[in-house]
Amino acid sequence: MQARWTMGVSMAALVSVVVAGGIEAARKAGDSPGPRQPTSILRSDAREAVSEESFSSRSVLGSAPPAAPPGPLESGACCLIDGCAPADSEAECSAMGGFFFPGEDCADDPCGVGACCTLDSCVDIDAYSCLVGGREFMGAGTQCIDDPCGIGHGACCLPSGCDELSLDECVAAGGTWVGPGTTCETKPCDEGACCLSEDECLDILRYECDALGGTFIADTDCSTNPCFDPGDCPPESLFAQSKDQPDEFDAGTSEASAGFKRWDDFHGVAGPIEEIVWWGLDLDFEGGSWIECEETSPVFYIDFHKDAGGVPGKLVCSYKLTVTRTPTGILYFGAELNEYKATLPEPCVLINGWISIQGLGDPECWFLWMSAGLGSSYCEGCAAPVHDWDLSVCLVGPEGGVFGACCDDVSGQCADDVEITNCIGEDLRFAPDQTCDSLDPPCGVILGACCFPDATCTIETEENCNTLGGDWLGKDSICASCPCITPCPDGGTAEGETTCYDGYIDEFNSGCSSVYKVFSPIAPGEIVCGESGIYEFASEPTPDWDWWEIYVYNQTTLTWKVEAEFRPRIWIIDGSKGCPGTILAQADTYECETNVVAANVAPGRYWLVVAPWAFTDSAACGARYVGTVTLDPYCAGDVDGSGEVDVVDLLALLAAWGPCPAPCPEDVDQDGVVDVKDLLIVLGNWGAC
Repeated sequence: MQARWTMGVSMAALVSVVVAGGIEAARKAGDSPGPRQPTSILRSDAREAVSEESFSSRSVLGSAPPAAPPGPLESGACCLIDGCAPADSEAECSAMGGFFFPGEDCADDPCGVGACCTLDSCVDIDAYSCLVGGREFMGAGTQCIDDPCGIGHGACCLPSGCDELSLDECVAAGGTWVGPGTTCETKPCDEGACCLSEDECLDILRYECDALGGTFIADTDCSTNPCFDPGDCPPESLFAQSKDQPDEFDAGTSEASAGFKRWDDFHGVAGPIEEIVWWGLDLDFEGGSWIECEETSPVFYIDFHKDAGGVPGKLVCSYKLTVTRTPTGILYFGAELNEYKATLPEPCVLINGWISIQGLGDPECWFLWMSAGLGSSYCEGCAAPVHDWDLSVCLVGPEGGVFGACCDDVSGQCADDVEITNCIGEDLRFAPDQTCDSLDPPCGVILGACCFPDATCTIETEENCNTLGGDWLGKDSICASCPCITPCPDGGTAEGETTCYDGYIDEFNSGCSSVYKVFSPIAPGEIVCGESGIYEFASEPTPDWDWWEIYVYNQTTLTWKVEAEFRPRIWIIDGSKGCPGTILAQADTYECETNVVAANVAPGRYWLVVAPWAFTDSAACGARYVGTVTLDPYCAGDVDGSGEVDVVDLLALLAAWGPCPAPCPEDVDQDGVVDVKDLLIVLGNWGAC
């Protein structure tokens, strides 16, 4: 079945309409205000909800359907994902989800393999795979080696080695041109053995081997019988999970600037990890769609963690590295796959655990980690932290050669000077370069996180944790894995609303998000303890919106702070003119993180709103939150609410110069225009408030 994107009302779109037009605009955009779709993979059919979390074989690259090849409206060939079909018009071809070539006949194979151009590269692929990625197809039968893309330069294999030349320069120098857009960085001219199968080997150059689809092994020859079947991982891999193929895959965002970080678990690594190989895509999430980009700064965080009961635990090794990024020429629904390789400055020794790889380069070009079949991986920042696929990674290094203490934590027995290969087992703990006497904790003492009802945590043995009345999470677990809880502090005011349920009708404090328009009062400095969650109403997931109302009698800075067991989105809304109100500030965050918004306000009525923004397990009905509202003396000219009138406020004011309708914090005197009067107020109040 042809894979295709479908775009409903995503969270990103909903936020934009709420900011632009208030709650009523959001209702028109998505039936009701608030979150409409979780940012997760939909697997029920070939359609895929657009999400910045991941790109998969159920997705199509591009912000809009690429234009069909130009030509008159006449019959021709329609290039589809599974071949060619005749079509009487471009409209008929578009209805089939294809790309139209007017005047062409499928018998002439116009949809076959040809040169496909984009950015500064060329690949030989079929017409559909090229066009679906927004690339330029040069025609079936064309070849990248002839440089139809006009790139003009590429790697040239000379007797002296590799140089980057034009085709003519390469031929004149007596070399062999590898192709347009190729570089010497990928070492295409290396000599070595090319394994076409376990039984078929050729002594050729690397680029020749790549063209044949073989596995290249540098600095060796076929006489050594080097061919093997490792998937895509090097033969010296201590742990290997090869990448998925283009017909079925998931690629998950793991990028610092995007707020996503992914881990995959490994086991049985009987040696020092010296090198890592993995695969992924470089994509930018724009306008609700994925766009291919080129990462110019391949810098990554690479971390190794102990296993903490099925989730990442204590950090063992951490690196920040610039890695080798090599485009493979293989397209995954229009996006070119990259191979990444990192040599660790110091080896990491960890038999069982988790590895995290997170992009840190161009914040507008995200790294998406390629999957490796069904399994389990972990994601920080995703709507659901556990995903049902493995991530492609090869942990490379020599087997054995590391000695240390080997402890059986179940029996308490320990031995010194044991080689790592002899300390592999579920209950065994290997400590490189240590003795049994130096182990911390001692052999036989099993520690883990002990979580308490008051949201505190200590590291304890299971026995001690039970005695203390806590919940023990298991061996090597960490306090960060404790369930998020937000108990009501002393002096907190209970909201008093009934816990929501499927079919629930909120007549308590649903504010402008319902026809009842009811609000709960809140006083300055008051701490409120509420409940929220997601329930089903009319077969639709519906958030329990809580609207709190406060009256302000002086110019002031209004601050709304929330911590929640779910992922909260909070608002400050000017309610002086009634529903739907004008949004002055909004923000969202994750479970148990402090979420704060603030606005400089005039006397009037204001609404403080909280609701879940993600349909996660943590957003079940009854999920708690604690909210606090404060009123602080207004500091005229402190545009950014930092507590100081400084150059940041001045630059913000100058950037907003001219007409500035509310909400406009740069309009200090609130007369609808940022002008010299506002500038004088800023200069007059310069310094700490």
